[in-house]
Amino acid sequence: MKKKKSRISVNYILIGIIVVLLIFLKRMDDRVSKLEKREIVVEKIELKKEEKAHKLSPEIPPPTLRGTIGIIIDDFGYRNDEVSDGFLNLDVHLTYAVIPGHEYSRSFGEKAVNRGYEVIVHMPFENLANKGGEESFVLSVSMDSKTIQERVQTAFNQIPTAIGMNNHQGSKASADQHVMSNVARVLKKRDLFFVDSRTTVETVAESTMVAYGVPTTRRNVFLDNEDNEGKIHAQLIELVQKSEELGTAVGIGHVKLKTLKILQKHIPELQKKGFKFEFVSKMLH
Repeated sequence: MKKKKSRISVNYILIGIIVVLLIFLKRMDDRVSKLEKREIVVEKIELKKEEKAHKLSPEIPPPTLRGTIGIIIDDFGYRNDEVSDGFLNLDVHLTYAVIPGHEYSRSFGEKAVNRGYEVIVHMPFENLANKGGEESFVLSVSMDSKTIQERVQTAFNQIPTAIGMNNHQGSKASADQHVMSNVARVLKKRDLFFVDSRTTVETVAESTMVAYGVPTTRRNVFLDNEDNEGKIHAQLIELVQKSEELGTAVGIGHVKLKTLKILQKHIPELQKKGFKFEFVSKMLH
């Protein structure tokens, strides 16, 4: 009889434990359900907020392309200062032309490419005014073919990051078929391009490159022949207008503080208006 009673007591205890566990599990389940409901409500509120924000601020489509502009900045290599560094802070595709034979020629070329810019050799050409400078690199009409080609090769060896060339000065040499033919031979062999700075109306540079199968283009506007912000801005506007008329246009400026200021101020404005700034290597024929 005692054994029977003890069994009944044990059963009651077990039943009690089971009931307590069921109650505990039920409460836990209720809590989880409440949390899930809260999360669903929060998600719905957030989705409504996102939908509302999307309705209030629809995506603005990019402006229609109105023209493509290539800008070459000449005369890097002379200086390593806040002006040259300022050009490296312009967040846009620009092409930088480096003169060989100067203290910062190689280092600036490397720095510019590392910062995402395009580098070309700014090759000294003989000019009508007999201006000096870069005597060991200048290409003269009196030179033989071997000397011209060796000087071009040496310039690219000194600035190995360069992928093309334009002429520094050169009103005499760029009008000379002998000089330009030898330049073209080297560029063709090295698979490089040439931009005719057009420092004289007598130039044969572009036509010679075409004859030798060297990718080429020409300068349309000089930006800063006069070191005056108002005139530099006016020249930039002329370049913009030409790009709109022709589809593409190339401008050449120099490492000058006022040129830098104009580009810093007006490039973002022009991009918003639909003008694209591109490397000149993408604008060749």
